[in-house]
Amino acid sequence: MSRAETIVIIGAGDHGRGTLEIFREARRYGGACDVLGFVDDAPDKQGIVVGGLPVLGGLSWIRDHRSDIGYVIAIADTRTKQAIADRLQPWSLTFVSVVHPAAFVGSGVRLAPGALINAGVAIAYDTFIGEHTTVNLNATIGHDCHVGRFSTVAPGANIAGKVHLGEGCDVGLNATVSKGLHVGEWSSIGPGTVVIKSVAAGQHVFGNPARVVPPLAVGGAAQTPPSHLVHS
Repeated sequence: MSRAETIVIIGAGDHGRGTLEIFREARRYGGACDVLGFVDDAPDKQGIVVGGLPVLGGLSWIRDHRSDIGYVIAIADTRTKQAIADRLQPWSLTFVSVVHPAAFVGSGVRLAPGALINAGVAIAYDTFIGEHTTVNLNATIGHDCHVGRFSTVAPGANIAGKVHLGEGCDVGLNATVSKGLHVGEWSSIGPGTVVIKSVAAGQHVFGNPARVVPPLAVGGAAQTPPSHLVHS
């Protein structure tokens, strides 16, 4: 886990709540981080308590409290993660990565700041996980892979060895990507899809074997994110 004594989670929805659980479990096993609370721009999140911790305010809260705090973007939607990171970039924040104690991370694996690795995940050796990328429950990623920043790998997905996932890829629940393939940036792979050939940038695929479909058929990953912080 990246070193920072106090953490604030950006996003107070389901993904944020799950991220809090990763930090809590890591602390049980000797992690040094304490989570202060959440920030979220959504009006219905203001002033509420999530998992026993407060929503401290919107993104503007960070501007006045960013010193000596580590942050993590706990958002599943890939485009929204990018939009938030772009908004925060001028503030030069410290982003942290966190690994659940029940995950396996092989030798030579590199985790960029903001990477979130959930329980049951297995990542084989010499793989790179990019900034603000989530690898969710029980997903597997093989050896010598590259997972680009802002990507989300859903629960139960299986990424074989030597796969390159570009920036902003959205890999759906229980999807499979075969060995050595290239999945272009801002592509999405629908739930249960079996990918047996490379996917071009911006394509949305679904089925077994995978075929190109309209974006909404796989969850709308190509939609423009809202101006406020979307929680998920």
